[in-house]
Amino acid sequence: MNSASTAVKWIAGLLMTLALITIVLLVFKPAADAGKESSKDTQGMIKELQEQTFVPYDNNEVSGSQVIGTLRKFETQGKDQTIALYVETGRSGGTWYYSQFTGDQVVASSTTNLEKALKSTDSQYINPSGRFDANIERDTNGVIRAIKFTQKK
Repeated sequence: MNSASTAVKWIAGLLMTLALITIVLLVFKPAADAGKESSKDTQGMIKELQEQTFVPYDNNEVSGSQVIGTLRKFETQGKDQTIALYVETGRSGGTWYYSQFTGDQVVASSTTNLEKALKSTDSQYINPSGRFDANIERDTNGVIRAIKFTQKK
């Protein structure tokens, strides 16, 4: 009799454990799916926030002083070849600063400082009161790789 009651208790405990595991799985499985979906949404928001830095340059008109400020702001990323910066003034055919965007790649540029851009007698001079059209360029993956400034005539 003692072994029969122990067996019943053991089976009842096993069934209760299985029931508890089933309940936990039923409750937490949808929560895990919601967590995955939330993670995807968060990644999308992070990408949007990263691209917010470039919104002022997306088909907008900016001043020459903003162009110079942008060249200074993105100097580190330009030297790290994560973003290329191109400026075309009324006097020059255009200059890539720090890096250049060719094809689908950002590669090092020969222009690594702003000396000529700040010297009013140089053809690369960026007039602080000049007006420039700003545009961003993306690679085939849709990642922003370049900002181009073209001086308005």
